[in-house]
Amino acid sequence: MKSNSLLSKYSNQLWYFILIPLFFLVFVIIYSPFHIDESILGDYPSLIADPSGRYQFNIVMIMCIIFLVLVLSRTMLYIFRKKLSNDRNNYFMWISGEFLLIALFTALYVSLITKGEMTYFNALLYSFIYLFTVLIYPYALITLIQTLKSVRASKYAVVDDTTSRIRFYDDKHTLKFVIAASAILYIEAQENYVRIHYLDGDQVKNYQLRATMKKIEESLTTNGLIRCHRSYFVNPRHIHALRKDKDNYIYAEIDNLAHSEIPISKKYYEAVSERL
Repeated sequence: MKSNSLLSKYSNQLWYFILIPLFFLVFVIIYSPFHIDESILGDYPSLIADPSGRYQFNIVMIMCIIFLVLVLSRTMLYIFRKKLSNDRNNYFMWISGEFLLIALFTALYVSLITKGEMTYFNALLYSFIYLFTVLIYPYALITLIQTLKSVRASKYAVVDDTTSRIRFYDDKHTLKFVIAASAILYIEAQENYVRIHYLDGDQVKNYQLRATMKKIEESLTTNGLIRCHRSYFVNPRHIHALRKDKDNYIYAEIDNLAHSEIPISKKYYEAVSERL
């Protein structure tokens, strides 16, 4: 799975900076992995669990560090998603950077509260090893879940790379329509249906499919179509011009369609214009 499928929606990032800190808090407090409260921190009284709950407090503080780093990192990742390549290696490099950044701030916190009992570099080594060993599980689980969701969604519009065609399935996963991606002009949503407008030679035709836009969205994006409105996807290769009317509403003029008025929401205007 390429990284862009994970970056297409900001909601995908919420999984990371909400579930990962919560997993860390619950897992570490309940299970104390690697006997961290005894074997690892046994020489540092400032960090050991005691009746006052100091150990639990420090774990909560580290959880807050994880949360803040992930909020910042995932927000930046989403903002600059268009500038990232589709190489999954770049995405995993970003994750490695998140681990390192979390470890750097955690080590700083540990070295400060121990008042020099644990040096910063020792704290950094311990932080990176043990945070990585604990956090790799929720990272892997979230990525797996999102991968399975992408695979499931792709079943409704499967790309045949050898012919540049899209195979459209209805909501019962029955193959209904096959067409070259380049022939599609635009697709509009109509309640529980989508209507595919396409070129057949020099003629403009349309096909109505019982499916939701959400089910086919990822495959449309993969094939170069772009969302321009809550209810529309358009093929930028067939956009002749963008224009504004007297009320400042934006529309796309499509090749081969006289008086075409495909609405462009302000939310998607920049993304559409960048593709022209």
